[in-house]
Amino acid sequence: MRGFTVSIIVYFVIAIVSISLLIVYMGTNVPTSMRGIYCSFALGISGILPLPESMRTSVPQYCKSSAVPPETTYTIESSDPQFISKKIAEYIVACWETSGNVNVGKSKSCYEIVIKSIKGEVTEGSVKSFLPDEYKNIIWWKIGTIKDPKSVGIGYDSNTRTIEVV
Repeated sequence: MRGFTVSIIVYFVIAIVSISLLIVYMGTNVPTSMRGIYCSFALGISGILPLPESMRTSVPQYCKSSAVPPETTYTIESSDPQFISKKIAEYIVACWETSGNVNVGKSKSCYEIVIKSIKGEVTEGSVKSFLPDEYKNIIWWKIGTIKDPKSVGIGYDSNTRTIEVV
């Protein structure tokens, strides 16, 4: 009777590991609506299995981006509008690379930029002048002209697949 019980447990463990590995390997074609469930499962399984790092399968980029804190705050101390425009452009590209480019499937806030002081103004055009051509059509500029110290939010909108600057 003991041998029968042990063999059932061994078969059960092998079946669970096999199904888990199959799901992990097939995870590259997961529909957007199922990514949250898949990521929870894949990250959970990869943490449970007692495998060395070299043998673990890598999780897709959209699972890694969901583990990152939703918003990071940065302060710009410079009052130069050109410097501020360049920094905003850098954060727009970074937000696109971690969310829009990999199509995370849900809207998220990427960065909050606190502008302490400004001498002049920052416009959509001044920010776009620092962006590479392939990033110029992904912006939805909602903030208007920045003339005074303020907080600027940069986030990804999954419905329009754009980076919002608010």
